[in-house]
Amino acid sequence: MSKHFYDILHEVSKSKVIDNGDLNAAALLILNSALDGLNIERAGIWLLADDRQSMICHLLIDKKLGSEEPTPRLTRARLPQYFAALDQERAIVANDAATHEATREFMDDYLRPLGIGAMLDAPIRHLGEMTGIICCEHRGDVREWCAQEVSFVSALADLYGRAISAEQRDNYERQLKQINEQLETKVQERTQWLESALRNLTHTQAKLIESEKLASIGRMVSGLAHEINTPLGIAVTSASHCETELKHLERLFNQRELAEDDFKQFLLAFTEGMHLVSHNLNRAAHLVQNFRLTGAIQTSAEEEEFELNNCVDIIVKSLQPLLKQHRLSYHFSDDKKIKLNSYPGAIAQILTNLVTNSINHGFEQAEHGEINLHLALHKDQVHLSFSDNGKGVPLDIQDKIFEPFFTTARKTGGSGLGLSIVHNLVTQKLKGKINIESQLEIGARFIITFPVNLATS
Repeated sequence: MSKHFYDILHEVSKSKVIDNGDLNAAALLILNSALDGLNIERAGIWLLADDRQSMICHLLIDKKLGSEEPTPRLTRARLPQYFAALDQERAIVANDAATHEATREFMDDYLRPLGIGAMLDAPIRHLGEMTGIICCEHRGDVREWCAQEVSFVSALADLYGRAISAEQRDNYERQLKQINEQLETKVQERTQWLESALRNLTHTQAKLIESEKLASIGRMVSGLAHEINTPLGIAVTSASHCETELKHLERLFNQRELAEDDFKQFLLAFTEGMHLVSHNLNRAAHLVQNFRLTGAIQTSAEEEEFELNNCVDIIVKSLQPLLKQHRLSYHFSDDKKIKLNSYPGAIAQILTNLVTNSINHGFEQAEHGEINLHLALHKDQVHLSFSDNGKGVPLDIQDKIFEPFFTTARKTGGSGLGLSIVHNLVTQKLKGKINIESQLEIGARFIITFPVNLATS
């Protein structure tokens, strides 16, 4: 991709508009970037209906027509070939829109009146599902869209998917503030949300765990239910206790028997109860969030080419405050520079989870420790070695540590999802393998291998 496109994508990606929850502002920024990058006059964002039978325009910019009203709705019944192309969930590259199989249906009502000669549509994805397109339109004669332009528009579409997530997150935060106004309402609404999430998890299980780890689907669902019900049960019990204490205080007040000691005792009990409610609800919500992450392994953007050595070094350096907090040092070494065509985001998640795992389990009671990272290239396979000098992993559980919900730190809040996520990212996202070598009181070593180029694996 040219420096021109990279510079535009860099500015858009780091813009606060993408992540501030204002989807309209994000759409405006992304479309203007598409217009400038491709040197075109017209672009729009179209969103699919839930039944995928129609599509409505979220925002359209036309430098020539200005405030022209966009077509309110496109339907599969009227444009069967175009929607059939959308079903492939790939970019539609119509160099000659009038003759291209997917876009020629627009000829009489759209292309000819507006003078559009070429169209480039890139799919917008959110949580693994195609939710719409960014449509870029060239006025004039036909136009040969190059691969760099297709990649550029696809990257902008991915940024719009990120903006959708930001809007959902912003909406959720506002909902939480409203829930905090009343304890009883908060418990009920969070319970409903968790129950809904639990029902939805059954639809994503196949994406979470490698097939041989899912020999018993019922076991995994049961484990999740137990994990959610434990903090939820504590929260409900504590909320009930707070309600009882409040009624007792009200009775004393009405009977004019309320003493200062009674009120102090009530404040202490109510404060402790509220703390239990907040802590356990947050724990349950965090558990569901981590589980959703496991199910979203296959939903990130397309792979890209990058230098692995610099990527790993930057990732580990970003974890330096966490390592320093736990008095851990790390050493990174490599044999040679390695260029990859893969997923840097997956590699970042893998290393973050491995470091967190070492902190929580390997150095649970140690005053200081050491983590070592080494990169090597053997033929077309990357070998990444991650080791620590912590307390190690017992031999009898080494074959279980990658299973979901397996943890030796249940009493301290461990969810058992960290290494399961690592395993899924390595085997499913990077198409690689991961193994562990460990001895008690000596440390643990994870050996990860994956191909340099996913396209040839």
